[in-house]
This record gives sequence, structure tokens and C-alpha cells, in this order.
Amino acid sequence: MNKKFLNVILFSALMVGSAGTFVSCKDYDDDINGLQEQIDANKKQIDDILAAINGKKFIESYTPVEGGYLLTFAGGETLTIKNGAQGAQGEKGDQGLQGIQGPKGETGATIVPKFKVDAENYWMISVDEGETYEYVLNDAGQKIKAKGADGTNVDVEEVVGNYVKVDEEGYICIGEYRTSFKYNVNIPSMIYNEKDGTMQVTIDGQSYTLLMEGSAFNGLQTIVYRKQAADDKNDYAVAYQLYYPKKDGTNETDTLFAAVPAKASFKVYPSKFSKSDAELFFSDTYQTRAAEQPQLNVLDWDFDKEQEGVIWVKMTPVNFKNAQDKYTDGWGSITWFDPTTETEITKWGNVSLNLGETDNSYATSLDVKMYGQYVSASDYFNVKSQYASSHNIYNVRVNAEDKIINSQRMQQSPNSWNYVKFMSQNDKVNSYKVGSFDYKGTFNLNDSIDVALDLNDGVLLADAGIQFEQKFELIDENADMDLWGVTVKKGIFDAEKVAKEGILAVKEELQPSAINEYAVVKVTTTVKSQVKDVHDLVIYNYVLVQAVRPEVEQSIETIQLSPLGDATFNLGYKTSTQIVKLDVRAFETAIGGRDILTSMGSSSVWPLYKAVYNESKELTGYDQAFDRPTSRPNSETWSVNVPVNAGEAFVWFKKAQGNATDSLFLFIGPRTKVEKNTFYLSRSGIMHNGIYTPYAVYNQIDNKYFITTINDLAVTRSFDATVKEEYSAQTIIGKWNADKTQYTLESNSFADMYIIKPADAVAKYNLDPNKQNAYVKELMNKDQLTFDNSTYTVKFEPSVDVAKVKELKIDIYDTEVHKDNFYRTDTWTVKSPLQDFKNTANLGKHYDPTLASGTVIKFQELAATAWKNLKLEDYIAQTVVSYNATSKKLVEATNAKELYRTKTASTGLKFTTNTEGWNINENNELVCTIDPTGTVYTKTVTVTVSYKHDWGTTSFNFTIEVIRDVKP
Repeated sequence: MNKKFLNVILFSALMVGSAGTFVSCKDYDDDINGLQEQIDANKKQIDDILAAINGKKFIESYTPVEGGYLLTFAGGETLTIKNGAQGAQGEKGDQGLQGIQGPKGETGATIVPKFKVDAENYWMISVDEGETYEYVLNDAGQKIKAKGADGTNVDVEEVVGNYVKVDEEGYICIGEYRTSFKYNVNIPSMIYNEKDGTMQVTIDGQSYTLLMEGSAFNGLQTIVYRKQAADDKNDYAVAYQLYYPKKDGTNETDTLFAAVPAKASFKVYPSKFSKSDAELFFSDTYQTRAAEQPQLNVLDWDFDKEQEGVIWVKMTPVNFKNAQDKYTDGWGSITWFDPTTETEITKWGNVSLNLGETDNSYATSLDVKMYGQYVSASDYFNVKSQYASSHNIYNVRVNAEDKIINSQRMQQSPNSWNYVKFMSQNDKVNSYKVGSFDYKGTFNLNDSIDVALDLNDGVLLADAGIQFEQKFELIDENADMDLWGVTVKKGIFDAEKVAKEGILAVKEELQPSAINEYAVVKVTTTVKSQVKDVHDLVIYNYVLVQAVRPEVEQSIETIQLSPLGDATFNLGYKTSTQIVKLDVRAFETAIGGRDILTSMGSSSVWPLYKAVYNESKELTGYDQAFDRPTSRPNSETWSVNVPVNAGEAFVWFKKAQGNATDSLFLFIGPRTKVEKNTFYLSRSGIMHNGIYTPYAVYNQIDNKYFITTINDLAVTRSFDATVKEEYSAQTIIGKWNADKTQYTLESNSFADMYIIKPADAVAKYNLDPNKQNAYVKELMNKDQLTFDNSTYTVKFEPSVDVAKVKELKIDIYDTEVHKDNFYRTDTWTVKSPLQDFKNTANLGKHYDPTLASGTVIKFQELAATAWKNLKLEDYIAQTVVSYNATSKKLVEATNAKELYRTKTASTGLKFTTNTEGWNINENNELVCTIDPTGTVYTKTVTVTVSYKHDWGTTSFNFTIEVIRDVKP
């Protein structure tokens, strides 16, 4: 609890009269007059206080005055609370507060005690305006704790909310706990309760409560009825009237034998208040068509111990019409107990009781009056007085939470012909069976069989407040007998434990033999009569309870298979079936026994599944990883020699004959490559963590599923394809014939250019169009680029611009069915068969003082020195273009045209210029096209020399600086 200060201001004009001498003869008129004046003054103060209360005035402030205090209300009115002119002298020990050395009380003086709570939650008091504090002690000299009971101190906060007042004997009380501090009861006092915002004034032993400014207290702020049903139509606080109906054949009129008050609970605020200062009553209880004035009285009430801010109220109806439910029993028998003869009485025939269906409900509101003056009311709720026939009371079956799970009564006459006629043997057993229990344990009859009123949806007698007792008796006949479809056997169950404790148990030495046996228990229910000379209601029923082997809670376990001996799950790729022998004994041990596995048959096949994940790497389910075996190994004749097809993988269990060891094998089909993964054996599937999960074995004895895995299984092929050293440049330049007179742009066989491991591996190559650039795709579409799938060669048909081809992407596969065994993609560069021009040079400066439009410059002749070694060669060093010193021109080799210019588009050697004022004529000479006059003209002319062939264009640029001037 947080530290709180509770200021308590008590006015006590502790009046001490003048000392005098006793004289036998004395005039008492002055004393009588003084006393009368004081009575009149007190009466005036009381009237003023009552007027303020009735006017609901709030105290705004209080100010000390001589002999008392002046109260100022919010509207400006004032009220003085003080002693009369001659206050009574206090008795010995009443001057000041007892237990604290405070100032001596004098006539008209005031003492203002202040209360607070220390760090450990103990009450302290000060009488010197907070200068010093001492602990408040009880009569035993113990400190009083404000909150947190310790076995000796009262938990005041939880009981009454730290309410402070002066009791009728003048003692200061904290809550309902009386302290040792006392005031003179003859002197008016005031207490300020800061917690509730109230000022309590005590005059002539009567207390009155005023409200402080800002106080939220005005009686109880909230009183809310707590509903007992989901809908208003069925929500009632019910008082039950239990009758023996006249129709039972023994009475002329219905006979009342028990009346049970109604009970309701209310949410209140403030949640804690002084119970002694509260009065509960019902001032407005009505029924629209009531002939007599109904009345509802509070029988008892208290705070709910388990729910903060809740009170419960018991109420008794007066002049209420009983609500009645229609009831019909039909042909058969009714049995009841006659206490006078101590025998059962059975009546046969068409026994029925039809009371009709009447509501007769009433509305009411709970009123709570605080301090005898502030009244608050709850919302209206429904109350009814319910007629209940003795025929409406039945034994019922309940679950662990004591809720009714079957309101059908257990038959009162189990051996009646009517019962036998309409029920089969199995129905009989099920209708009487109220439960089962572990044959090694116990069955609590008290928690399994209850009593209820068969009204509306059923009401347990305990919940309705109806008193009753139940006794249990084990039927243990001297000889075995058949009863209600079961055989009752003597001596199996402990009869004494049933009778004394209501606990059913099998005798320890017979426990294993009692599995599935029934105990027959006679249930005697006695509902106590509350009416003199009216007998109790006694009901007999017979029930069955079965001793069973308890069900084991379902569980799921994950286990993994292990290879036997030196075997491994890291397998190499093979073209034949691979078989791994697994540790079958370890598997049978893990699942709980060999019989669990062999119960599935002589052999079993488990396909392999793998987990599937989404993009967020969340498990979404399981898919079959491999094909199921075409030939199912489900008979004794199947053996490991039966061929397994490619793409199949599974686990096979084979039950051994005689004393031999069972077998467990992992089969991997030929040419099956498996990436390293965890695989699950699947016989069927179960929901596990919200996913349909495969399992291999179900242990029905332990109710356990085994999710079985093969961890880190991999079948890898040690395949490798390495480019031979002489082809390490991975460049395609084409082929020439033997005498170098014919050329084709074609690769060697890729199969010849790679070293393949292992030596017996078969590699496949493919040119996938989707992996090539746009220009290569265009060539393939025009059949100018073909890939030979038998020789694994690439061939280009001219004309092709090798500069646009750039490279080819060649796929490599490591098996005959190459589409299913992709290995990698290699990149090969494609180059033109011609090298670049060699020994090229610029031609320097050329002076011509007569330069004019039409001037011709024979630049090839000028290049005799600069280009004497210029040539264009192919990649086998054959000359394609060179400078001829005799003709002083660049010329094409004789065989070049046949090698590299087989298409008309391949135009050979050509000269071009883009320099302004110049062009090239048909004789491959430079011609001036402008007329520079009147000044020196200088121009650097750039000429491109190109050789266009079947595989593109090879070229170079040179410059010549032309000057219109005399050579210096």
C-alpha cells in the first residue's frame, strides 16, 4: 500500500469545571439552567446539521473558533459546532487523549489529532500538529497495521477502507478496530475522513455525516445487479419452494418441506464501505397484475471474499405467487421413501403432474442506506418464487467443473418392465454408466454424481442453496449375477471405502483382473426438510462405474534411422541400384518394441518425403521426393534382387522368419542423383504444429506417433569437365583446309576440347538459344549458326559480323539423358579469322602551293616509305592485304578473295573519308572539293582503310596534313 496520510480532526472542548466544596444545602438552579442551555445549544446544532444534510450541502472549509469550529458551506452559509457555555468536566483520564502526553484539556480548548501511516504501513498519531508522532497501539500493546494482516492485526484496508470514527464509548476506531485513544462522549467531536471526503459530527452520542466540497460520496455511487443468465428473459434471482405434490398418492394437498431464499450479487462502488453503517432493504418490489402487495426482505448479506467490489444478498419473498413449470411423468412407477415405516413405496400407473406453465416473476431494486441518511438504489432485476415438486429433483452426472452434462434423471425404478421394454442392453449400460477410472486409481463418486432441479436448464441443488446429503453403497452380491446388461462380481471393489468416503477403488491384489469390470453403486440422496413434522425427501438410484486401462495421451516423437555398421548415407552416383542396410534393432527399440513394427505385416514400404518451404522459409508441408516402387515388396517372395527403377527411392522393412533378425533397407534407384537433404518416411500423415506431417509408425499401445527421418542423405556424382590446356583461351577462330586454301568459321568438337572425369562418364553439350545474345538468336533463326548435336560443333554461315557475336554459352550435361543432369554453362569467345592491320602509319605533311578544288593527292604513292611493311594477316599468318612497292598501292592477296570473300556483300579493300572538303575518287585517290584562295590553308585529313570480308570488317585510320603553301 502506498503511504497515505489520514487527517482526523476531532473537536473536544475538554472542559474542566472550577474546583468546589461539597455542601449539603445548595441552590442547583444555576446548574440546571446551565445544563438546559447546553441541551438547547446541542439541539440547535443538531437541527442545523440535519438541515445541511437534507439540503445536501457541501463543507467548503472549517476554521477554529473559541470552544469549537466554524464550518463554511459551498453556498456561503456557516455552522458553528462547539460546546455549551459550561461544558461538563471530563472524568479522570479524559483530559486530552489517553496514551499520549498531550496538552492538558481546558474549558473551550481543542486538540487536533492527526493520523498517518509509516513506511512499514503501521498507524501513527500526533497531538501537536505533526511535530511528533507515536505508534497507535491496541489493547495488547501491539502496533496496528494499516494493510496486510499478519495473523494478529486486522487488515483494515480490505475490511472497511480505513474508516475512522469515535464509537459510542468515546474510543477512536480505525475501521472496526478499537484503539486505546478515548474522548469524552459528553463532549461534541468531529472527524474528517479524508479518504471518503466526509465529516462525521458526534453530538450527544449520535453521529451525523456531512460531505466535504468535491466529495464524490453520496451514499454508494454505484450498485449494479450482476446478471445470472446470458439474456434478460431467463435472468432471475430464484427463491425455491419445495413441495410434495398431492398427485403422489399420499397427500390431499401439496406439502411444503423446504423454502430456499433467493440470492443475487451486486457490483458496488466504492468497493469498500462500513458494513455497520449500511442498511439494505427492498422498497419497490412489484408485479404488474399482483392482487396482493408483494414484499421482499433481506435475510443476510456480506462482501464477496473472492471478488473485489461485489456484495451478495439473500432475500426472502412475501406474498409472491409461485412460478410453475409443466411436468409430466407418463406411464411407469414412482418410488419414494416413507420415513415412518422406513420402507420404499412404489406407485404404478399413469403418474403425471401437470402444473401448467406460469411465469409469475417480479421486479425489484436493492436500496442501500449509508449512515442512516444517504440512500442509493440498484438497477431493477427479476425475482421469482419457484415451485419445485419433489419429482423435479434428480441425480445428475457432472464433469470435473461440477456442471451438469446430462440432466436426464437416472431411473428410479431400474428393473421396471417399462424401462426394459424401451432400452436395449447397451443402452442400459450407457444410461447407468457415470464414468470410468484407472483400474489402479480411484473414482470420486462425490465429484461425479450430484443432485439438481430439473427446471429450465437444470439447477444444482448446491447452487440453489438447497441442503441435501448423499450416501453411496457398493452392491456386492454373494454370488455373481447379471444386472442391467453387466455381470456384477463379488469382492472386486472396496465396499468400505465407498461407504465411508464415497471413493471407488479396486482391491489392490485384484487390480489387473478388474480391467473393464463394472461396479454397481446405490446412491441415496436425502434432501433435508425445513418444516416441522414433514419428512425428508429420499431418492434412490443405481449407477455403474467401469474400471479401465487408462488412455495414454497422444504424443509425437521424431527419430532418425541410422546405417548399419560402416554404411553411409553419403552415396556416390551409380547406374545401378544401391542398397543401404539400416539398423533395424535400433529402430524397433526406438518405437517401443518389435511387435509394433511386425504388426504391420510381413513387409512394409515407406516412400520418402521432403519438407517444402515458402519464400519466407516457413514450413508449408511435405511432398513425395521420389517415385513409389513399381514392384511393391509386400510379400515373402520379394527380395533385394528385384530390380528397382530409375528415380525410385524408398525404405523397406522385412519381417524375419523364426528367430532371425528383421531387415530394414534403403533402396536408391539407378542413375538417381540426390541433393543432400533430410527425408521423411511416410506411411500416412497426422496434423502436427498445424501441418499435415508424415509418420512411419504408430504405437497404438502408447498412443504415440513416430516421425521417422533419414538425415543428410545425398547421392552425388563426382563428374568434372575441364577445358584442355591448348583450348584454355576458350576462343573459336574457325578452320582452314590442309593446303590453307579453304576456310570455314566452325569450332572444333567440344567433346574433344574437354577432359571428362570419371573416364567412363558421358558428357553432353548443348547450345541453348535462350542463353544467347539477340544477334546470335537472330543468326540461329536464319540458320546462319547451327549446333551439331552429334559432333557437338558450332558452325557459322557467312556473312556474319563476328564483332556482334562476341560469345556463345555452351551447356554441359553429365549423363545420357542430359536434360535431367545439368552440370554447368561455359562461355566461349568467337573471333574473326583476320588479325588487325600491322605496321600502319600516318603520312605526315603534304605541301601544295597550287592547292585548289579538284586537286588530286595520290596518298598511296606518298606512303611508299611509311607503309612499306604494312599488311593484314589471318590467324595462320597468311597475308590478306599488303603494300606493293612496285605499284605503290595496297593490294589484296590472290587467294584472299576465295578464303574470306565468298559473298557479294564482302567488298574487300576500301578507302573512305569523312573530312569536310575532301573525298576519295574511283582510283582510291584523295580529291580536294573546296577552293582555298588568298590565304594559307592547313587541313588534317583522316582516311579509313577497311577490308570487308565474310566475318565482318577489319580497318585502320591514317591521317595526312595538307598545306596550301610552298614546302619550307
